[in-house]
Amino acid sequence: MSSTEKINLDSFCRALPKVELHAHLNGSLSLRIMKKLYELQHSDGRILMDLPNIEEPNSLEECFQLFPIVHSLTSTSEAVFIATCDMIGEFYDDGVIYLEVRSTPRAVDGVMTKKEYVEAIIRGIITSKNRYPEILVKYLISVDRMKGYESAKQNIELAIEMIEQYPDYVVGLDLSGDPSKGSAFLELLEKSRKAGLKITAHCAEVPNEIEIMDILNFKPDRLGHCTCIHPTLNGKEELFQRLIQSNIPIELCLTSNIKCGTVPSYDLHQFKYLYEAGHPICIATDDKGVFNTSLSKEFELAARHFQLSQDTLCQLTINSVKYSFASEIEKSRLTDVINAFRFQSVSTVSNTK
Repeated sequence: MSSTEKINLDSFCRALPKVELHAHLNGSLSLRIMKKLYELQHSDGRILMDLPNIEEPNSLEECFQLFPIVHSLTSTSEAVFIATCDMIGEFYDDGVIYLEVRSTPRAVDGVMTKKEYVEAIIRGIITSKNRYPEILVKYLISVDRMKGYESAKQNIELAIEMIEQYPDYVVGLDLSGDPSKGSAFLELLEKSRKAGLKITAHCAEVPNEIEIMDILNFKPDRLGHCTCIHPTLNGKEELFQRLIQSNIPIELCLTSNIKCGTVPSYDLHQFKYLYEAGHPICIATDDKGVFNTSLSKEFELAARHFQLSQDTLCQLTINSVKYSFASEIEKSRLTDVINAFRFQSVSTVSNTK
């Protein structure tokens, strides 16, 4: 690819109205936001140089070691509110028109309850509607595998309560956390499904055939990553075919998988095998702050490594709308925005020939 082609692709990806379906709140905080939160915490004048050194992880284990540091900056409801607003603003600046943010409810003794944590995120989403009216934001409440059954039960009960109080904002549940520890809590997820919550589940970030089959049989609305399923990526052909047969849309986060070391290279990323099989996929960031990326960069990476045309990128975005947890009316509006851009970009290309 020539330098001119790269510039044109970069500009196109930035301008493309994008849909982000896999973004963890705390992992999506940029260094700018972390600096702001840190300085709000320290009224004694300490500045960014005193912030613990945060380096990009080189393994999945190192990734999870970073989160306690980030969590220390969102330990009050006001910090959570500010983080939510600023994170939404950065996605908006990157051309995202629909965002599903996910985060695990967290209590801090004497400071913040889990409900206050969730309500701070919702307050941030509502406030951002006026600041950034062109981006639609939803919240998925996360269940962390590592926190145990009682914590998962509390979070799911809270999610059911919140979807009743805030149905326009709380739309789903996310099964996340270190895949090498804990349980999938599928019986609890079934309870949330019956209450009307959509479900997405991190799946196959590490080889675990039994859990992978359990999750596929559970049939969530979406899956995250699905790395160790294809036979070239520590999986098996039988697992891959079972995944393809499920037709469950998959959230793919290229940079995240590379920097966590679960995939050896971009060219061998599971995107290649799923795209060639015609499986439903969407491009996402996972933790744009931790991995120093953006949704525009992820689209550019996919286009370069898998030879995707601009029209294909538009279609992937439209497909992401279909897989989102937005309402049907909202999906129609989002699709109209992308199709208008698609028509304009095709017309512009035709007129320059």
